[in-house]
Amino acid sequence: MTNEATNFLMEAMHKRSINKWIIIDTHYIVRYVNYAFCQWIEKQSEDIVGRSAYELFYKEKQLLLSGEWLSPIIETFEENKELSMVECHLSISKKQGWCSCTTYLQRDEIGCPLYAAACYIPINRYKAIEEKLDHMSISVIKSFAKAIDARDRYTGTHSEHVGKLMLDFAEALQLSQEQINLAYLSGIVHDIGKIGIPESVLNKPSRLLDSEFALIKQHPQIGANILSGISGFEIIADAVRHHHERYDGKGYPYGLEGQQIPKLSQMLSLCDSYDAMTTTRCYRKPFTTERALSEIKEVSGVQFETEMSRNFIDFIQESEYIKEVNKKGYDLS
Repeated sequence: MTNEATNFLMEAMHKRSINKWIIIDTHYIVRYVNYAFCQWIEKQSEDIVGRSAYELFYKEKQLLLSGEWLSPIIETFEENKELSMVECHLSISKKQGWCSCTTYLQRDEIGCPLYAAACYIPINRYKAIEEKLDHMSISVIKSFAKAIDARDRYTGTHSEHVGKLMLDFAEALQLSQEQINLAYLSGIVHDIGKIGIPESVLNKPSRLLDSEFALIKQHPQIGANILSGISGFEIIADAVRHHHERYDGKGYPYGLEGQQIPKLSQMLSLCDSYDAMTTTRCYRKPFTTERALSEIKEVSGVQFETEMSRNFIDFIQESEYIKEVNKKGYDLS
């Protein structure tokens, strides 16, 4: 693998947590796969690198009726654009299932593509939950949430991240399946009220004026009003309404304190804050996991409920431990 491609991979991995990575060149030849990708499809890297991506992804399959191939990393080259958290169903070797795929392009000095990298994250668990719910409602709600995220160029996948954090956190807390479903959906739609906030305020790179912050503070109630009109979303609406309340009563919109704040809202507050801290924003670089958890611990009992904070920190640290184990075997030289 060339130094150029290695540097590209390092930059891509800096943008997204390491998962199942693959790099292809302009001839659609696989130039690199990481250890996690190999484990996933139960093959060695030497059995993958140097092969055609078409053969890897479409062996023994037919073209679509349109005569086109369907894969995010291949589409990235064909469309000459990066893709963010595109859902796709893959069948490679003996492994198949739903994935969320984010792709990156490395270009030369005049803008021509050199390499494409893709990070595949299995989402069968999330899809299984959605399949138990109303498909039409979920499809509309997720599309709406993505449209809201798209208005903020610095947090374009925030709702998806928070939804998945909520699901994993709810499972770590050993909540009931119904509560896990509600946690996931609450995360997906928690910022839906930002549809009523001007983009000039959402994307302002400098400190907000008091009048502008007053507008931002309206989004939980706007979101709750939208969700209250959907049958079966009453609990979710309540969770969204209060996800910016603080344990000490200094939050908004109602200044609830302590156990007056719904449990789902307490969880949302933590997941929302953690993802915000560990994501690039217009006014700062992302925090490391360690710094973000330190910030949460520091305001435990003030902004966040103490036991819930401790549980969240344990949950993230366990997740990060697993991620570090998966990193073993990576060779970027």
